[in-house]
Amino acid sequence: MKKRLTVLLCTLALLLSACARQAEEQKQGAYKVYFAVRGERGGAQSVDFEYRDLSPEEDPVEGLVRLLLAGPESAELASPFLPGVTLRSAELGEDGQLRLDLSEQYNGLPGVYLTVANSCFVLTLSQIKGVESLYITVEGESLPYQTVQPLTLADLLVSGGEEENVSLTALLYFPRAAGEGLGREYRTVVKTENESLPAAVLTALLAGPAGEGLTSNIPGGTALRSVRIEDGICLVDLSRSFLEGEPEDETQARLAVYSIVNTLCALDAGRISAVQILVEGESIELYGGLPALSPLEPNYSLAS
Repeated sequence: MKKRLTVLLCTLALLLSACARQAEEQKQGAYKVYFAVRGERGGAQSVDFEYRDLSPEEDPVEGLVRLLLAGPESAELASPFLPGVTLRSAELGEDGQLRLDLSEQYNGLPGVYLTVANSCFVLTLSQIKGVESLYITVEGESLPYQTVQPLTLADLLVSGGEEENVSLTALLYFPRAAGEGLGREYRTVVKTENESLPAAVLTALLAGPAGEGLTSNIPGGTALRSVRIEDGICLVDLSRSFLEGEPEDETQARLAVYSIVNTLCALDAGRISAVQILVEGESIELYGGLPALSPLEPNYSLAS
């Protein structure tokens, strides 16, 4: 098996795994089609390829996009795309920029998985003669939180270690300053080699919003003691300040809770289905009148 490499696409660390089953020489006319590696989620996501053929009559751009969206044949790989994503149009300019317009479902990917999906597009489609860069839109509009466009292979910086600081774009939920529900903020988060991705994202959440129109109802002085994932439940242990500074207004207290729950579940929906909040290692019965002894599932309607 070849050595695993860390691939940095724009701001997310991806692990590029080349398995022994693919060590054979590429077949004439076959393409490498890239997908996520099944079962590897969290701070870094592995990607790998399988060889696939196109018919001579099929347009290579449309054919490879079709194969990508249809998903892998190998049981070791998984599609990084949400169900229902379709190609609306594809146009290759004279400057080598390939513009892909995808259906609205592509916009539903959170920051981490959007970057994984983008990387699979770039790695796969850059094999086509004449394609030098990729510009992705959804329903004709650029993604507002896509910080780097167009995307090129030059943005895939390969390094030999996994113990490196990693920057990524994460979706954070904060209460709206106007007091109605939760708002979304996309933030560049730096994960150090000594912390998990959920810990890095929670640290950013506890620091409060960077943009206008949002606020934080998490009591000041609240510190993250630990975070771990067990059987789909993310266990978040906070300092006593979270309980001692509980907002008197029950609605605001609940928004503080769901800013944590929604942020963590959106980070890794395939791995985190609910969040259990602890204080100094102990369960809490109520927070803002909200039963909190059991894990809480996300409530994305608060951000509608």
